Amino acid sequence: MSIISSGIKAGMLAAALICVSSLAIAETPSPETANLEGGRVLLQKDRKLVEVDAAHSKEFPLRFPATFKRAVTTASSVAFPADRSRVIDGKEYILVVVNQSSSNNPMGYCGAGEEGTLYVFQIEGNKAEPHFSLPVQSCLKSVALATETGTKSPYLAIAWNDTPIGIKIVWEHDADKGPASQLYRFQGRTFVAARQ
Repeated sequence: MSIISSGIKAGMLAAALICVSSLAIAETPSPETANLEGGRVLLQKDRKLVEVDAAHSKEFPLRFPATFKRAVTTASSVAFPADRSRVIDGKEYILVVVNQSSSNNPMGYCGAGEEGTLYVFQIEGNKAEPHFSLPVQSCLKSVALATETGTKSPYLAIAWNDTPIGIKIVWEHDADKGPASQLYRFQGRTFVAARQ
């Protein structure tokens, strides 16, 4: 009897672990923060992007050009595709996607949709300078980042590329091209589309 109950217990434990692990991988979310050099962390707080220095118990908003500051304060959401910044040619860069609502009418066409733009900022102290921007998703133009059939955050379709240095973006659907991917190589102080 104890052999049977041990087998049943083991089977139930295995079934429970499978259920829990399948729920855990149901969707891989994008990072909620991005780690910067020197142990600092970038996060969204109160419609601002805030840099947190936990070692010194300091928190301060990043300074952006006025146009981007307005985009963040009116954003429907902000996402970090990568969980850390990247140092390229001695300068620190961070990836940020800012989404705006597709429509002012929530019951209308694309009422719940978003228009997302990827920004690459060079971070220096508490100042962020834009060096690249690109629309990456759009309900209105039928452009969607890859999600591996809904199992991961679409923002994970945007990633730092090691060789050559740059950013790689994968789209699940683009109304003009269908499924597509593009590498944007670091060149000078910006990122340019690589020939394919």
